[in-house]
Amino acid sequence: MERMLTIILCFVLIQVITFAQTDPAPQDTIATTSGLKYIILQKGNGVQAVNGKEVAVNYIGQLPDGKEFDNSYKRGKPFKFILGKSQVIKGWDEGIALMHVGDKFKLIIPPQLGYGERGAGNVIPPNATLIFETELMGVEEPKLSLADTLLATIFEKGIDSAAAQYHELYKTQKDKYDFDEDKINFLAYRLMRNNMVDYAIVILKLNNETYPDSYNIYDTLGEAYLIKGDKESAVQNFEKSLKINPQDTNAEEMIKKLKAK
Repeated sequence: MERMLTIILCFVLIQVITFAQTDPAPQDTIATTSGLKYIILQKGNGVQAVNGKEVAVNYIGQLPDGKEFDNSYKRGKPFKFILGKSQVIKGWDEGIALMHVGDKFKLIIPPQLGYGERGAGNVIPPNATLIFETELMGVEEPKLSLADTLLATIFEKGIDSAAAQYHELYKTQKDKYDFDEDKINFLAYRLMRNNMVDYAIVILKLNNETYPDSYNIYDTLGEAYLIKGDKESAVQNFEKSLKINPQDTNAEEMIKKLKAK
């Protein structure tokens, strides 16, 4: 009997050791070959994120000094994007693909997997390491990408044709195409990073037509006008953002800086 008990205990111990070796414990920092680091804060039991599917992610974004630059929880809805289609920074495409629904990860993203040498507007400085606490909320089949469709039209026919296409698709195929506010906002950021700020402003104004009460769009418009050198318009849009959301610390800080000059 004692021999049998010993065998059982040894078997259990082997299984525990094997599990510990193959499934990293929460709070362990794990590094990938690309330079991405992540920490598992909470394990979920839902389906895994898959390239080509639309994922919904709640997150808090911070710089290494603890300064928060974005927070989907404050907006009251998760950010959605199609995984593996370069609709987000490389660190997100790689990191979110490791998650299951219900998982919470901390992603530590080096500059080369983030916004690189250019940064992003006046929010993300050049060569910044980004820290995101992410929570995967859902995985589902995507709608057609309006952002990609508009981007292709911009390069092929120009921004005026893209604006006309936006209005036509909204009128005739709104249920077929993805008019998600955050995705169109991100398209504007992509344009700004490629020195196409005037085009970005047009896209943001279209987004604002659909979501007139979004503080985030006004905040991004403020950043776009600031890049363009139009400080007056930048202040006006930051003020609109702050009026809608008094907790928009970025808008508050930018208004103070611009009015102090």
